[in-house]
Amino acid sequence: MPAPRRAQLSAELLREEREQHQFLSQYVKQCMVEGTDYGRILGSEKPTLLKPGAEKLIDLFSCTPEFTLVPEFCHEDFETGFFKYTFRCRIISRDLGAVLAEGYGSANSRESRFRWRLAHRKCPACSKDAIIQGKSEYGGGWVCFKKKGGCGEKYVATDERITSQTVGRVVNEDIADLDNTILKMAKKRAQVDGAIALARCSDMFTQDVEDFSLDLGSGSASRAEGASEAAPALAVAEPGPSFDFGPGKSEPVTPQVPLTWGEGSNLARGIAGARDARSLRKVGMSIKEARAGGRITDQERSDLEKLYRAKQLELTNAARPSIRRAS
Repeated sequence: MPAPRRAQLSAELLREEREQHQFLSQYVKQCMVEGTDYGRILGSEKPTLLKPGAEKLIDLFSCTPEFTLVPEFCHEDFETGFFKYTFRCRIISRDLGAVLAEGYGSANSRESRFRWRLAHRKCPACSKDAIIQGKSEYGGGWVCFKKKGGCGEKYVATDERITSQTVGRVVNEDIADLDNTILKMAKKRAQVDGAIALARCSDMFTQDVEDFSLDLGSGSASRAEGASEAAPALAVAEPGPSFDFGPGKSEPVTPQVPLTWGEGSNLARGIAGARDARSLRKVGMSIKEARAGGRITDQERSDLEKLYRAKQLELTNAARPSIRRAS
């Protein structure tokens, strides 16, 4: 491809990416729910993307996640209680059958959330961890608090059955019970990583900061002890070129078609001329066949996939109800 044409195509793709990012910002504001799809993390400048939000982003781009365990980075030892799992999540286009993004996620039993547990004093009578210190006006000592599910039994302050118990953070002796939880955590992290790579929204979301307290919205938030500052606002993209947010709102953005690709040019014309998802899928199948037959190069296929995704987003946007711009 001649250098001037390649430079022109690069500029057009850059413009389309800015328009896609602007649309994604609007989609997050209008269609994703804080506390369900993403959460506020104290100490983090950006919200963290949660699993439901990752699923929405993957579905928005008409893709499907495919999970694979990476055996060389996995370990299971029931004797020592060490478990580690690593997943690869490939995000595959439903129309093209091509891998558009890839994410990795890992979790292991020595992470703080799995390795330790909080131990509380248990009642010698009912074995419930509902022991509290009694108020001095009622005689002090220890009480198995009924409001915490206890039996109401009372103990003197020096009762060694209570005072000898270890409380606070202790090693989790039942780590093997969390084997499946650790596996699912690694899978979830891989999916979130893949969704962020697919949508190219790392400037809007972060991940893997679940060990901090989540501020899941106003009112019902759980904050770290002593914290008083407000959660950071959702980062949005800088204003870019206008984008079609529904029929009649503005002219759809149609990528310019390079005329020097040979068969790639015909496929690009097919993408630009598609008027619905069905006709676009046919072009997608033609791209797969052309690549399998060696009629287009890897670079041409990559460029065509970017044009395909831009057109797919345009058609998806035109088919959904109008989304008003945020004031």
